Amino acid sequence: MIRYSHVSLLIPCDSNSATTITAALGVQPSRIRESRTQGQGDDGSWHETTHHTWMLDSPKSHTDGDPTARLYALADTIEPFASHLPSLRPQFDPWVDIVYHITPHHPQGVTGEFDWFRMPAELMRRFSAWDLSISYESFWFDHPDWARLPRQGLLRRLIASLRKPRPNKPDAANPAIASGLQSVHRWRGVADAGRWA
Repeated sequence: MIRYSHVSLLIPCDSNSATTITAALGVQPSRIRESRTQGQGDDGSWHETTHHTWMLDSPKSHTDGDPTARLYALADTIEPFASHLPSLRPQFDPWVDIVYHITPHHPQGVTGEFDWFRMPAELMRRFSAWDLSISYESFWFDHPDWARLPRQGLLRRLIASLRKPRPNKPDAANPAIASGLQSVHRWRGVADAGRWA
């Protein structure tokens, strides 16, 4: 099951340059994505940084087609303004991003499931001619009805059992001692000075 996905042309930028990109390409973005990250400065203090990305989505959603079909639709959308992409470089670095957030089809987990997409040579040639790299990421999440194990899982119980002190056994209960296997340093006799090992 697909929770979220996008097949999009991405152009990282700042808040002021988004309008510059729109004017250069002559097309409105699907959205300007804003994201925030925490970073640590040289003095050890933490600060928040805001990032912006100009995004143009494929006109096809995941319900309309697989990633390949969505890439074809995105290529058809880019083609009318593709000749303007070189004017953005080197200030901006456009690229194509494919992201899928997926949950298993069954709450028992991922059993024989996999994720892939096909990239035909003709489609590769189109994006290559525009100097657009393509990134593909698939993130798997738990099924909403996932039957979670108890907090104290098998591994935790195993570690706890190994940490428990084991009681000392008397010699008679210890098979190694009772069978005489540990008699390497045995006395031949109490008064015999010629003991052997």
